[in-house]
Amino acid sequence: MNVEELLSGESKNVEYKVRRPEKSIKYIKSVVAFANGSGGYLIFGVEDYTRKVIGIPEEDVF
Repeated sequence: MNVEELLSGESKNVEYKVRRPEKSIKYIKSVVAFANGSGGYLIFGVEDYTRKVIGIPEEDVF
């Protein structure tokens, strides 16, 4: 997958998250779905619909 594909929007293999979910079950569901399929990318710090880069505060990094 190239950069253009990653930036073209969410798909079955690409999902954007503004921040790490507070409840890990939501995050785990995405990870399991990618693992059961053909893989994928979770991109944090990006708005879902606008694809605007928000970033992640340093204190919120895993």
